[in-house]
Amino acid sequence: MKRDEPLDTLSAQALDAAWLRAALAPASPYGDRIFAELAAFRPGEEVAASARARRIARIAQRFTPAQLDAAREVLRNVPDAASAIARASMGDTLGDANLLELQRFFDACERLDALAENDADLPRPASEAVRVCARALELGRAGRFGFYLADGFDDGLTRARAAFAQAQAEYDAVRGRAAAAVARALGREITANEFIVMRADLAGPLPAGVRVVREAPTYLLCELDADEASLGALARRDEAASAVAEAEEVVRARLTSSVRAHAAALDAATRAFGECDVFIAAARFTQLHRCSVAEIVADGPFAFEAGRFVPLELELAREGRSFTAIGMHLDDVAVLTGPNMGGKSVCLRTCGFVALCAAYGVPVPAERASVPLFDEIVWLGAGTDAEMGGLLSSFAREVVRLRDALARERVRRLVLLDEFARTTTPREGRALLVAVLGRLRALGARALAATHLDGVADAAGARHFAVRGLRGIPERPATDDLHAALVTLAEQMDYTIEEVTHDGARRSDAIALAALLGLDDALTARAYDVLDGAS
Repeated sequence: MKRDEPLDTLSAQALDAAWLRAALAPASPYGDRIFAELAAFRPGEEVAASARARRIARIAQRFTPAQLDAAREVLRNVPDAASAIARASMGDTLGDANLLELQRFFDACERLDALAENDADLPRPASEAVRVCARALELGRAGRFGFYLADGFDDGLTRARAAFAQAQAEYDAVRGRAAAAVARALGREITANEFIVMRADLAGPLPAGVRVVREAPTYLLCELDADEASLGALARRDEAASAVAEAEEVVRARLTSSVRAHAAALDAATRAFGECDVFIAAARFTQLHRCSVAEIVADGPFAFEAGRFVPLELELAREGRSFTAIGMHLDDVAVLTGPNMGGKSVCLRTCGFVALCAAYGVPVPAERASVPLFDEIVWLGAGTDAEMGGLLSSFAREVVRLRDALARERVRRLVLLDEFARTTTPREGRALLVAVLGRLRALGARALAATHLDGVADAAGARHFAVRGLRGIPERPATDDLHAALVTLAEQMDYTIEEVTHDGARRSDAIALAALLGLDDALTARAYDVLDGAS
């Protein structure tokens, strides 16, 4: 998946785009190549994006998780035969390792084809070219993961190997006779070409046919010398071995020519194999995360029900906690308020994540959704400062990124502002945020701004959504265990997002949260006094 669309680096980091790409990643190198070519759908490509998502959803519905996992195991273990096909097409003769790669690839094509036999949505990689080449290699199958140039490939190879076996036997017989003669002379058994003779055992010189390789004070390392008969037998054996090698090369050349003749069709098969991998990965993602097909709209609201930010949902599940699904309806620009730790940032991330899934043409993690395609999904504000560095302040960096986003005209964009301008004074931060929302509306953007600043929605003429917040003041856990405090918070927090009809000041529950998270009673009591206007 191309990494530069439709997000910049910081927006991608805020929305966990790398996690999404990894979750959609295929299992094989064939799929990796197809996946790397994919780009996000842009405005004007709604029909194509919808068709792809519906296709993935049908695959997810038609096959069980076990079937898709089994297919991914096949994909994960298949070797990459693309280079072998390329080498054959360029005129190289393939070696046995290449032919084994091809045979295993052809086997995997047949297994995927069997899975997709009654499914029009999965590509069928086992083309006629694959079957022709697979039949040509079948005689070489040796076990599950082996390939051997069997005699049955060619009569000439059979004769050459028979001649080599005869020449080897003749050489072994000559050497055997020589070893027997030396053994009789030494009065001992000779079982290898090299052997040790102890000096103490010698009554005289070494017998004929023995050559000293190395001398030591107590022994001699010897070997059988090659006489005329041995040298003649060795020459005949080596000549027979060369004939076998030539016959094997003839077979390899013939098998390679079959691959070369079908190279274009085999290339197409590798693409179909990769596409099958990509679709299976997306279908498994759809099953794992309970996704549904969004209505991809050219002109309409960005809305979803029971949406989930999956990376956080999984993180919470590992801790034994659950994610509260949320809903949102954006016609143009809106403001989101609510308490600290009430899920405002999560709501923004859920919006971006749902929009990104739709842009990639996959079902989205929501029960229902209506999603436009965007040229850009832009995250501004909290959650990105740590990645910036440099000489600019956090406020300056936000402004520079906003400036760059606004300078790109005639693009459809989704802008997510998380506590934008939070590092300047509340009065000027509010004024700036109101002006920004006005400009985004004028540009036709969908935008959602999470803020603690009062009166922004009224001043900007924007819809106002709010997180309901704490149901009551939670009791501090008996211990200072942070995990227990977070569990208590989750139990007391109502993460429901609702539209509000007035834009008055809303509580942030900050002091109650500070107490829950461990600040001492005297400090928090003083904070309440200040809040109530006490001296």
